Amino acid sequence: MLCGLLVLCLVHGLIVTAGLPAPPDLDALRDIGFAQGLLDGNWFGDPSYGGARRYYPPLVPALAALAIRIAGVEDVPRFWVAVGPYVGLLPVAAFFVFARAMAGAVVAACGTAVFVLVNAANADPWIGGGYAPWLLVPLVAQAGFLAAATLIHMRAGRTAWLDAPIIGLTIGMVFLAHPVPGILLGAIAAAAVAAAPRIGGGGTIGRAGAWLALTGACAAVPAAFYVLPLLLAYPAGIVHRAPGGWTSQALDGDWRALAEMNAPWAIAAIVVWRSHGLQRGARAIAGIWIGLCLFELGRNFACGAPGEGQAVCRIGRVPAHHFYLYLQIAGAFLIGAALPILARRFLALGLPQSGGRLGSRRLVLGIAAAAALAIGAAGLLTRDYDRRVRDLALNHTDGFVMDLPVYRWILRAVPPDGVFATFVNGGRDGDFDSAAFTAMAAGRRLVAAHGLFSNPYVDWTAREATRQAVAAWLTGDGPRPPVTLFATGLWAIAKRDVPVRADRADLVFESRTHKVYAIRPAR
Repeated sequence: MLCGLLVLCLVHGLIVTAGLPAPPDLDALRDIGFAQGLLDGNWFGDPSYGGARRYYPPLVPALAALAIRIAGVEDVPRFWVAVGPYVGLLPVAAFFVFARAMAGAVVAACGTAVFVLVNAANADPWIGGGYAPWLLVPLVAQAGFLAAATLIHMRAGRTAWLDAPIIGLTIGMVFLAHPVPGILLGAIAAAAVAAAPRIGGGGTIGRAGAWLALTGACAAVPAAFYVLPLLLAYPAGIVHRAPGGWTSQALDGDWRALAEMNAPWAIAAIVVWRSHGLQRGARAIAGIWIGLCLFELGRNFACGAPGEGQAVCRIGRVPAHHFYLYLQIAGAFLIGAALPILARRFLALGLPQSGGRLGSRRLVLGIAAAAALAIGAAGLLTRDYDRRVRDLALNHTDGFVMDLPVYRWILRAVPPDGVFATFVNGGRDGDFDSAAFTAMAAGRRLVAAHGLFSNPYVDWTAREATRQAVAAWLTGDGPRPPVTLFATGLWAIAKRDVPVRADRADLVFESRTHKVYAIRPAR
């Protein structure tokens, strides 16, 4: 089953990414920019803003930068597309290993089929999980989370002192990939220890507490490479809340769609619980995992915008779709655990019975399973999300995502600390400007990024006001804005129909859709 699913996923991934010159997702362009910043020697800085600290988890861009450096890759966007179908197999394999460790091979086969054929075909991948041929940080982090959860399930209950640093460092590394799975793993480790048969008396509780404290301390070591620079640079915390307040359409009040996605795993949870289908440790892990995700989703729906209301609404808010993703992963596991239980009950209906009737029921069950697999495979192969983003990458890249000729020129001609002004409103509800994302993917700085992709620790309003002032000066009359954040030079990227004044900027490059200008220094 696992091999068949992996082959199906890879074939689908290679088909939908064939011939694409660049990834179609704006998140991928941000990640490419972070990788480019590391390649340029900017270890802790935000490559989009001079003087700002890196705000997004660094592990996946760092691994990508290492691979790019070792392989001598020159076309990073195409590389990002090419490796996506293979990297996307990691969460599938990790899910199978996790489910097998938790509940055995049959549950692993059923659960992985649900993970790939239902989750991956039923929703956008960063909402439903499963297989995706697109190299995106939250999707890659699934694999690390599932591998770490397997390790915790197998070893945490023993509270052996040697296991504490191993598990702790693993949790910390997953946190470096993405904070949400790292937070979930910390809760899972505590639940696994609490559910261990040895915990409960004779000083064992004290040992468990000390073991968890050591595990947490070890997890904090790699996490500090991400968190500590932010704490030191931004003691006031987040000042730009638009990125954290973004809500996916799938979670934006469509209760019918939410019910359709979550009712199956909720029913499966009841079946598994009533049938004692999981051992104590597996039940504890699944329970704390689902409970924490539901708490965060409930907090999101109840609290409204981040930073408002009571302390429970202000502290530690992240976009809810990250927790929804992990809720769907847990749901696939529960459905996989329930399916064998339901199959055994179907076969046992009306026993004692003749061997012929049992054989016919097995035949019916086999036909139903084969039909479900075929329908699921067809759903994955024809997934609407992949079709839409493939069309975007093939036919609309330079107008929506990025302008590849301009991107390549920037890498050749502009130093890493060069700054770009753009001409499109980049507010929360503003248009996505391919010019801005082109500079972002190149790891070059922006006067202001799009509001949803801007550093949350930097005052976006002030930077956007500066961008508007620069754009107004370049296209019309008025004084030159007092820009003080430019290092080695200031450039502008504009659509070809934007009337940039020739006495204020020199045309240095043009593509089919954009012109690049070098802004003349003040005299």
